[in-house]
Amino acid sequence: MRALCLAAMSVLLASMLCDTNAVVQAQSRTSPTEVNANRAFTINGYVALPDGSPARRILVKISSRGGMTRDVLTNDQGRFDFKEMPPGSYRLTANSTTDLSLSSDMVETDTTRTATDTLSVNLYMRRSDAPGESRKASAVSVAEAAQKVPKEARKAFMDALKFKDERKFDDALENLTRAINLFPEYFQALAERGDLYISHHQLALAATDFENALKINAQYGHALRGAGYCKLEKREFTEAAHDFEQAITAEPDNFNAYLLLGIAHLELDQRDDARKALEQALKINPDGAVRAHIYLANLNARQGSYRQAADELHTYLQLNPMDPEAEKLKSVEAKWRARQQPTP
Repeated sequence: MRALCLAAMSVLLASMLCDTNAVVQAQSRTSPTEVNANRAFTINGYVALPDGSPARRILVKISSRGGMTRDVLTNDQGRFDFKEMPPGSYRLTANSTTDLSLSSDMVETDTTRTATDTLSVNLYMRRSDAPGESRKASAVSVAEAAQKVPKEARKAFMDALKFKDERKFDDALENLTRAINLFPEYFQALAERGDLYISHHQLALAATDFENALKINAQYGHALRGAGYCKLEKREFTEAAHDFEQAITAEPDNFNAYLLLGIAHLELDQRDDARKALEQALKINPDGAVRAHIYLANLNARQGSYRQAADELHTYLQLNPMDPEAEKLKSVEAKWRARQQPTP
């Protein structure tokens, strides 16, 4: 799958020398679950107190299987942000520094589970009468806990995430399907399986899983973005934009939703809306949304602003010099600079 995507990207970027619109096509056809060893990810999210209100000034810790650990305090909105994280599996926990009875379950995540370069993880604090008691690891949200997911379904889900981390996709698919069969309301498992189908370019199956997840939880941002991505691939740009707008309503600080919305608006030639969405993605997370510079470059070129288009490509290449298509992008930058209007 990765080889096919890269081959398609090479052809499209080559055609970009005479058709600037191909930049968008090249980028939007990249599978959201591809992993590049040179990529850096942002892992962010929200921490809630037992009553659902934002957990302010809570210590969030993240650790990798390789032993790397980092921590950060949530802001006044209960949000946290870990930038420049390498590909891999991570565990996150949240603990109060002033009330030892408040802590969260452990949540596991993996960078193969993101559509672009970010992961959103929500943590939910619980109050324990015994602050020192150990807590079992969990990779499910409070919504799933409220649904009382059967033990066997949860085990199958956890096994699937482990197999996905090990890139054993057949085993991951088998366990996700088992989890869903055991508990058809398991919307997170449906969304995970949708991501897995996307990685194998089985868009029809992916779209069905995202739609079924949304029937259970209409505000699930993961499924909204996945459904929108499937429509984007099918060139159903108006419908895709609607899904991404809903995803933003569900998760207002998720830059991926803005990035994808900007792509949809650009394909619809809704230039002002595309610029607003892409710039908002960069405002929320300038590192994670680095590819927005490519779409802004294309937008400026469409408007005849070749100097600004070249500058956007130059910014992208400075931030992401290891891009496999860097040389082709440099060539496009040079051609755009040759076409720029001379300064009076």
